Amino acid sequence: MPPDLRRFLPLLLLVVFALFLVPSLLHRSHKSGLSDKQKAARTHDAVKLIDSGEQSYNAAHGRFTSHLADLLVSNPKLADDLAAGMDVQLDVSTKGQVYLAQVTSDVLRLIRVHKGARVTAQSCLVLKSSSGVNCP
Repeated sequence: MPPDLRRFLPLLLLVVFALFLVPSLLHRSHKSGLSDKQKAARTHDAVKLIDSGEQSYNAAHGRFTSHLADLLVSNPKLADDLAAGMDVQLDVSTKGQVYLAQVTSDVLRLIRVHKGARVTAQSCLVLKSSSGVNCP
C-alpha cells in the first residue's frame, strides 16, 4: 500500500462510516396506520357487526353460523374493520343455537357468548396497557 494512501485511510474510513451511519440516525420513521384507540374502536365495532350479522343469519336460517364469510356477505363494513389486522374466531354449538365470538386486535381482545338474542357471557382484555385503551 502506498504511503499516501495509508495516510488518508483513517479519513477515508471515517467518511464511509459517516455515509452509512448518519442517514440511519437522521432518518425518522413516520408512523402510518391506525392509533391504538382507533384499533380498539374497530375491534369493538367488529364485535357489534358480528353480533348483528349472526342475529340476521339466525333469523334467516334458524341457526347461527361458524363461518365468517357468511357474515361478510351481509355487511361489507365488517371487512373494513377486519382489514385493520384483527383475528376473529367463531364457534357455534352443535345445534347452532349458541355461539362464541372472539375478536382480537393488537390492543384489545373481546369475547361474547350469545344464546339466541341474549348475551350470556362477555369478557374484555386490554393487551397493550400503555395504549390508554380501556375495556368498553
